[in-house]
Amino acid sequence: MDKIKFFNTLRTLTTLVFLSTMLILSGCNSTPSNVTKEIEMGLEQVQESESNLPQKLPTPTIQSESGISIPAIQGSYCWGGACADYASLNFEDNTPVQVLVGETLSIDMGIDIPPDEINISEYVNKRNQSITSTEGTFQLPKEPGTHYYSAFLRWSSPQDSQISLGDTSFTFVVHVVESK
Repeated sequence: MDKIKFFNTLRTLTTLVFLSTMLILSGCNSTPSNVTKEIEMGLEQVQESESNLPQKLPTPTIQSESGISIPAIQGSYCWGGACADYASLNFEDNTPVQVLVGETLSIDMGIDIPPDEINISEYVNKRNQSITSTEGTFQLPKEPGTHYYSAFLRWSSPQDSQISLGDTSFTFVVHVVESK
């Protein structure tokens, strides 16, 4: 009777080891699945697109139509594998630059690939108001005074707009005057 129990136990253990081995090996398929292939292709495409963007974070050149340069203070960004997050907008470090009422300002990032998204906001009474812009160009208000702006620019993957290849934000301040 003990021999029968022993053989039954041995047979059960052998069956369990065999089934466990088969279960483990079934997950070790050397042929990638379609999902794996799609992910790998997507990563290759994103890496190809990324290589077209410079590795160094671009610096904005902000200029009025009359040729006045307006300095910007860097804000949060994700670029070239590095990210920095600034908790608040940094207007205190901006020195207002005098420009004429109604002048057009343009933002140029100095790279060949234009951003997919450009959001410019003006801060009035501690509230942000979206500014209408065409490819980073917008018109200053007709009211004299100091005006505070922030800009956010984003470059997306051509294959999937949900994948960001890089983004940057910055602030700048102008003092709008009627004449100089």
